[in-house]
Amino acid sequence: MTLRAVAEDDAEPQPQLHSRGRIARNFLAIAITSAINLFVGLFISVYVRRTLGPVAIGEVGWNAAALAYFALLANPGSAIIGQRDVAKDPRSTENLASLILTLQGLMCGVSYALVIALAALNLRGSEVSALLIIQGLSMFFIALDVTWVLQAHERMVASSIATLVCNVAQFPLLIAFVHGPGDIYLFAALNLPFAAANLAFKFWYLSRQGLMSTRRLRFRLVGTRRLLRETWPLAASQAALVIYYNCDTIILGFTHGNDVVGQYTSAYKLMLIATVVSGAMCTAYFPALARVQGSPEQAREVSREFVSLMLWLGLPIAALGWATGRHAVELLYGAEFHASGVYFEWLCLNVALIFANLALVTPLTTWGMQRTQFWVSCMGAAINLSFNLVLIPRYGVPAAIATTIITELAIFIALAIVRHRLTLGWVPLGRTLLPPLLSSAAAAAAIVAMPASFERYWMLECVAGAALIAGALWVFEPRIARAGLRFLQRKLAISVRPSGEPRV
Repeated sequence: MTLRAVAEDDAEPQPQLHSRGRIARNFLAIAITSAINLFVGLFISVYVRRTLGPVAIGEVGWNAAALAYFALLANPGSAIIGQRDVAKDPRSTENLASLILTLQGLMCGVSYALVIALAALNLRGSEVSALLIIQGLSMFFIALDVTWVLQAHERMVASSIATLVCNVAQFPLLIAFVHGPGDIYLFAALNLPFAAANLAFKFWYLSRQGLMSTRRLRFRLVGTRRLLRETWPLAASQAALVIYYNCDTIILGFTHGNDVVGQYTSAYKLMLIATVVSGAMCTAYFPALARVQGSPEQAREVSREFVSLMLWLGLPIAALGWATGRHAVELLYGAEFHASGVYFEWLCLNVALIFANLALVTPLTTWGMQRTQFWVSCMGAAINLSFNLVLIPRYGVPAAIATTIITELAIFIALAIVRHRLTLGWVPLGRTLLPPLLSSAAAAAAIVAMPASFERYWMLECVAGAALIAGALWVFEPRIARAGLRFLQRKLAISVRPSGEPRV
């Protein structure tokens, strides 16, 4: 049973038709704005780290990790259920939005009260407590976000552009008003008005397009039990991921201070940029994987291609980052974040495991095996938390990095066993893994073996290493290499009309 049952009988019908043109526009808008947002976020990250320094960044980063746990209460995953049901029955938009916004708003109020209580305990100093109260206000924008309604109605172009505009508009204000660690409160509060403006635009746009009338939104709790029953597996999975991604930062804050947290979180967030590539690949293959579920032979072929591409993308990024990462960090953040460079290099090894794990788990999600994914996530969270509690107080950041890699490795082994037993879409990992692993390792070893005087040319070393790996790809996976080359030719080649006018 779904939440469509909460729709009132007199709701106005709004038939939703399948439109490939609309899907294409949404995809292009999201892809382009996401890429621009990534670069804007990187520039903002570079500026604030050079301006505020590791200690202030450590305070903000620790609070962000702590707030991730409270945000689970404010947004437990009910928006995903709402998006699914509104997509099936657009007539239920106002009723479902009323229920979800009411429930998440109330839960966010409780969550923010807990944040205030935590701040009152003053566990890590008055400045961290004050920042926690300011940063905690962002949870209300998460709880009241209606992006899921836009996604259900396939209207994401204007919203994506509005988000981009809000993010870009913050940058000149940062330059104008944030000049040092003393401006940390202003930095923490600066994004709040832009988040409010972005939220207001989404409500206005939905009303303007006739997709959701804000006047018909009501305080509503009818259907809460059914909503929570469908939401709890998603909330539990998110909780496991939050534990895995944030517990090391929380523990470091208590055992090693803000400077260490700032160095570690800077390296960790830079490492996560690579997941933009993995996420795009998973999104692109999701429909194809879903279509081949009923055909074992096609499922094996598509899975083999997907796993191979993920490995050929993830392993080279990991190898080149491990070999030259410290230079990239110093170029971006400055000499004050030298320790982050070393941390980043070792965290890059985790990139390879992230790509490999996504290659194995994405088919499970596509084929409706979320419970299996949930139990694997719980296992990873338990391993990570237990190791971190024991090792981080004694060994600090090296232990945090080691436990992260160990956890991802354990998840990889568990997923490999699950996929092997499942048999659907299973391909031998040895033959698929060895070529990109050996070629990436060879490229990294060649860079590290260069004389120290060559380190000033680290960018050229990266290019040479990438060329070596590309040659190996052509040797071991010629079909994939030729397909990629044809794709680039179609996208980048310029054909010439008879009149001589160039046409892209």
